[in-house]
Amino acid sequence: MAQKKPWMTQLELGLLGGKTKDLWEEKTNKRTTLSFTAFHGKEVIRNQNLGVYLGVDHYPSVTLLPIGVGWRGFLGKSARSQFYGSLDLGYGSTLLEKIERTDWSSSWHESGLVVRPAVGIKMPAKKGKWALTASLGYKRQPSYFYEGAHSQSETRPKIPLFRTRKALPEGFSSLNSTSVLYHSLSLQLGILF
Repeated sequence: MAQKKPWMTQLELGLLGGKTKDLWEEKTNKRTTLSFTAFHGKEVIRNQNLGVYLGVDHYPSVTLLPIGVGWRGFLGKSARSQFYGSLDLGYGSTLLEKIERTDWSSSWHESGLVVRPAVGIKMPAKKGKWALTASLGYKRQPSYFYEGAHSQSETRPKIPLFRTRKALPEGFSSLNSTSVLYHSLSLQLGILF
């Protein structure tokens, strides 16, 4: 009888470090923000896990909720410390950001494709089936801010669900867009069980 492939859950809390350029003052500021990731996957082949992940990333101007698919691959025997690699691909949701509307205007945030490759180490506990993890990676995450004037007063044009592709969505007489691409060094500590 074949053995059942085990499920795995990994919870990580960490820091995202990078630089933010202030276009108005023409200077660059360092930033260090918080990140949380929860991965839940199943071993598909020996030491290879595929699953889904959900996260919370806080940046200076926006809080994003990335959701997507992830992979974790381990080297060595599970009873000892192991090196591992991971890759998360997903979409950053702006569900926590408020959409602001007046009679004449609307403003909102959007995001896009999130990518986070990382390498780390897994250190199993002496008792129990859990382990501590530490990883170092890179996170690429875009953010968009839109401000639009309505073509008629007291109309509430439909705001697109995903990133605005049209130059001018229906119901707007003008639309300004500001895009930011966050490149971050990611350092995370976690627990795996």
